[in-house]
Amino acid sequence: MASPQRAVLVEQVRLIYGVLGRSSWSTLALSLFVAWVLRQLGMPIAIWLATQTLLKLGEQIEIRWFIRDEAIAAHPERMVRRLMVTQSLHAAGWGALLWIAAAKAQPDQFIFVVMAIGGVLSGGITSYSPLPRVHLAYICTFIVVELVSFMALWLTAGSNPYFTYMPLLMIIYCLGTYSNTTVAGQTYQRTIELSFRNAELARSLEREVDHARCAQVEADAANAAKSTFLASASHDLRQPIHALGLFLALLDRSRLDDLQRDTMNQALAALRASSEMLDALLDFSRAEAGVIVPQWQSFAIGPVLRQIEEETGSTADDRQLFYRTRDSDLWVRSDPTLVKLILQNFVTNAIRYTVTGGLLVGCRRRGTVVRVEVWDTGIGIPTDHHEAIFADFLQLSNPERDRRKGLGLGLAIARRLADLIGARITLSSKPGQGSVFGLELQASVATYTLETPLQPTAVPAFGRAGGRVLILEDDEAVRQGLCALLADAGFDAVGCETIAQACEAARREAPDLAICDFRLRNGENGIEATHRLRALAGQELPVLLITGDTHPTRLAEAARADLIVLHKPVPADLLLKTIGNSISVPLPMHAAAENK
Repeated sequence: MASPQRAVLVEQVRLIYGVLGRSSWSTLALSLFVAWVLRQLGMPIAIWLATQTLLKLGEQIEIRWFIRDEAIAAHPERMVRRLMVTQSLHAAGWGALLWIAAAKAQPDQFIFVVMAIGGVLSGGITSYSPLPRVHLAYICTFIVVELVSFMALWLTAGSNPYFTYMPLLMIIYCLGTYSNTTVAGQTYQRTIELSFRNAELARSLEREVDHARCAQVEADAANAAKSTFLASASHDLRQPIHALGLFLALLDRSRLDDLQRDTMNQALAALRASSEMLDALLDFSRAEAGVIVPQWQSFAIGPVLRQIEEETGSTADDRQLFYRTRDSDLWVRSDPTLVKLILQNFVTNAIRYTVTGGLLVGCRRRGTVVRVEVWDTGIGIPTDHHEAIFADFLQLSNPERDRRKGLGLGLAIARRLADLIGARITLSSKPGQGSVFGLELQASVATYTLETPLQPTAVPAFGRAGGRVLILEDDEAVRQGLCALLADAGFDAVGCETIAQACEAARREAPDLAICDFRLRNGENGIEATHRLRALAGQELPVLLITGDTHPTRLAEAARADLIVLHKPVPADLLLKTIGNSISVPLPMHAAAENK
């Protein structure tokens, strides 16, 4: 037997035994009442009642102590045959009652017996509907006993209308009840099959939920691993580029002849291209991995735009392009870091693809939306390519893959980050005339909280400065590069490899500023170093955190520690300018003279 059919049969047998366990007592009560009505019949009715009582009590004993679910599940067909035999015995008992009543009962008593038997036969519809073939065995047995009884009475007692028509009437009634049983049985079977399908669907859904839960756990673990890997990769890849940039900057400040200067410029250009490509790859990987979690806050957009101009303006100057940022006092609600990264990609693209003229950055409010726009006079973008430029690694004007033009990931990163913060990117462009990239952000009211990104006050063009700078960096090449660059710029630079060495140096003489790497050896980090150094030199000690780590949690920790954060590789001019803006010491005489 096929497994689904077997399962249905098992459930049918269980249902019948369940109904019989409840209906046996009512049938026994009916037998007692019938025997009381026919009590004047004497010994025959007493024997009949004793037999009925033994059958019903035996049935209850069988159901309560001998029928087990395990036996039904193991041998359902055997249990069906057992049911057919036991229920046929009950049918024979009720069939024999007709013989007893027809032979000796009064007409009114006989009618009562027929009505009682009719009720029993009708009750079989409910009892045997789960499995109609058991009811068929019951009815067949009843009909056989009835026919035998009436034939015997007809032969012994002579012709009687009861003996002629009653058997036919009972047979018709039995067939009618069985017909109803088959209809109800089909309904039972469909219900059982449907319940099995529902149960299987529920189990399937539960399995899917379990799989989804496991997949979610695995995805969370994978995301955590990706986040950790990208942060580690970011740090490890940026270290050598950062060190190279420091040494090239130091070399660039020395006296070079024309050939050396040309070589230096090419080296700096190659370093800048490598740095930009690394930044693009890491930003793309972080966005693709889904490890970036927006840090929502209200902030002024103007300082963000000025900071982008400070960081990229020198590139525009090198290409002899004008770069203007319109002042704005508008506030938005978003993630300032991600907004800056999106706009920085717009600005970088504008500079990269503009030959003459320049770019203008500004913003305006329309209702609840602040639109930040980057205008350029570049080569422009054909209308049919407006969507394609946001694809990964696509550059319309760089078929030769010139590394100076990046990897074609800037706008792809911008699109992903904009989707992440719920912002909308717009584009308007005409080939040969220029482009306008827009970023629509949710407007906000000025809050002036500590979350507002504050920018250092601008200082005159940097020449030489003074002051003691403590450098905590475990990478020897980076540490030496920083020390040499700052010493050449006129600072008293002290390099340390561990937090213990930095604290010892701070005890000997308090620094004016500390520069810390985030990741240090033996599980130490720059935030821990900041707390310990400020405990020695005072809480007002400015600390510059230079890190290649882009993990969102790390960045949030740095923000809470009130640190100035720069990401490796840091251009030397930006590093020196940030130090100059952060440190507060009198300029040496020669430095003041050079700045006049």
